[in-house]
Amino acid sequence: MKVRVFTLPWQAEGGGFDDSALAEFLTERTALEVSEHFFIHENTPVLVLVVRYRGETGRPGSRPDRGGRSGDAGAPVYDAAAELSPEDRRRFEALRAWRNEHARAVGRPPYAVFTNRQAAELARARPQSLSQLAEIKGLGPARVGEFGAAVLALLAGLDRSAGEGPADG
Repeated sequence: MKVRVFTLPWQAEGGGFDDSALAEFLTERTALEVSEHFFIHENTPVLVLVVRYRGETGRPGSRPDRGGRSGDAGAPVYDAAAELSPEDRRRFEALRAWRNEHARAVGRPPYAVFTNRQAAELARARPQSLSQLAEIKGLGPARVGEFGAAVLALLAGLDRSAGEGPADG
């Protein structure tokens, strides 16, 4: 396993962080985990991504899976959902769908909202409060403040719908 750090300054003209170097880097590597660090430097927002990855494929033009970015939920880089129960996998997929929609809405890549590993942990842990949500590794106060309530509402809705069935009604 290797580590690479990417520093992405805010691109005002593009309205976001330019992650093209990261995307190019990942065409020949398998990302295992991404952690995000955000700060302001000289009045410019900066996003620093620390990427833990497995080595290069060594084959020009070959592209390992990149976290299901193509929309294929069955082929993530690190199969974070491999050990989930069927019910937890359903939560995981719903969390990923919400994450992708939220990321598009705020102009960030999905991994900057939360990673597949964090989505799997959310599905397993089933947090019911903001403090429980903050216990998930990598979901600090900024992320919890930004979308914690929405994630908790999503999880509560999933739990309610799973509890409703024809035998109950």
